[in-house]
Amino acid sequence: MSLSKQKNKKIGIFGLGITGISVYKNLINVSESIICGDDSKVNKEAFLIKFGNQNLCSIEDPKWTDLDVIVISPGVPHSHRIFEIANNNKIVITSDVELFVENNPNSDFIFVTGTNGKSTVTALTGHILKQAGLDYHVGGNIGTPIMSLPTNRKGYIVELSSFQIELLNKINPKISVIINITPDHLDRHGTIEDYAKIKAKILTSDSLKIIGINSVVSRNIYNKLKKKHSAKIIPISTREKIKDSIFCDDAYLEDNFFNQKTYPLPELKKLQGEHNKENIAIAYAICRALSVSSLLIIEALKSFQGLTHRMQYVAHYKNINFYNDSKATNISSALSSLSSFNNIIWFAGGRFKEKNLEGLNLVLHNIEKAYFFGESKNLFVKFLDSNLNYKIKYELCNDLEDAFIKATEYSSKISNRQVNFLLAPACSSYDQFKNFEQRGELFCSLVKLFVKKEISDL
Repeated sequence: MSLSKQKNKKIGIFGLGITGISVYKNLINVSESIICGDDSKVNKEAFLIKFGNQNLCSIEDPKWTDLDVIVISPGVPHSHRIFEIANNNKIVITSDVELFVENNPNSDFIFVTGTNGKSTVTALTGHILKQAGLDYHVGGNIGTPIMSLPTNRKGYIVELSSFQIELLNKINPKISVIINITPDHLDRHGTIEDYAKIKAKILTSDSLKIIGINSVVSRNIYNKLKKKHSAKIIPISTREKIKDSIFCDDAYLEDNFFNQKTYPLPELKKLQGEHNKENIAIAYAICRALSVSSLLIIEALKSFQGLTHRMQYVAHYKNINFYNDSKATNISSALSSLSSFNNIIWFAGGRFKEKNLEGLNLVLHNIEKAYFFGESKNLFVKFLDSNLNYKIKYELCNDLEDAFIKATEYSSKISNRQVNFLLAPACSSYDQFKNFEQRGELFCSLVKLFVKKEISDL
């Protein structure tokens, strides 16, 4: 990538994970004065192995006070000393996203954020645009660092977390999307109001704004903006039909913004649940705004393979459907997947990061039996025991593997009817796993081993 605006500048890079490394690889051939830092011993050791120690610099080194710009990774909290150093010495703070946007001035940018669903919307939109033959590329928080994408293309669909948006200053996307906003990352952002304010930064006045209105907070954002930007704002709903909206349910999508038409939906096993109907409607709105035909969009949905660990359809065997939603690390996302089926065999637990489990009361009627594991398993038990409306069977388990074995033993006793095994932990994975991906991979492995054993025993 040409980063000519950074040439001859003294540059610091703080945070040497995936994002920081992608920035370093792009800047090392541009600036002759570059330093790098990280608090993580693991990240620093990995950097040393790849690049040597010539540019690695302790945060205590005075070189950090004599820079033109510092590129900070999104995982670095704003309480970190690096922000104090930058502010005290009037050093410009920027990010990989801002650098990429600045150096691709002729490209269109679609920014996608939200508490849940942003990865699916980003990937689904990219899939549809690819099917339409358009030169759009997917990156950001979804996995591929934006600095690793090819440059000077027609456009980019960029998934952004609240941590990434915090670092943005000068942005003007062609399309800005907020899927939903529910409480998350409040340990960093403090209040839901501050969290929402950060998310709303991407809704610039010139952009076409697409907002999911199912959640109260994002609905409030829509209500504040609709009078001022009525021609450039599209509400998305799966619960009510309002003027100039896109509405979607299990059977059809209704376009009341672009062409006032209704389209039947095919069966989509890879896009189950109400939340995925919201994701479909948002991807539809983005692609229609880019002049893709409605019929092509609906047809492209059929070939979308879904994302791993996000309501991932794993397998079906005899009376069991298996779904991996390991990414459901909070109440809101677990609520979405638990509302997608009935006769659920629920796998939950881990490190709980919210105030209480009360929000799950709405979907308890869909649960046949629960298996709890991990650090917060007793919290789930207390929640179910205190519920007066639904008395749900449950078992306490040592870990996910123990839970899975017990659940398959139970399912063999009820082989006369269909059940849905659903991993929707409602917790982070950090008590027993490296990350939610590792947790989901274990679940998928357990499913495959179970099916293989059952077939071999026939």
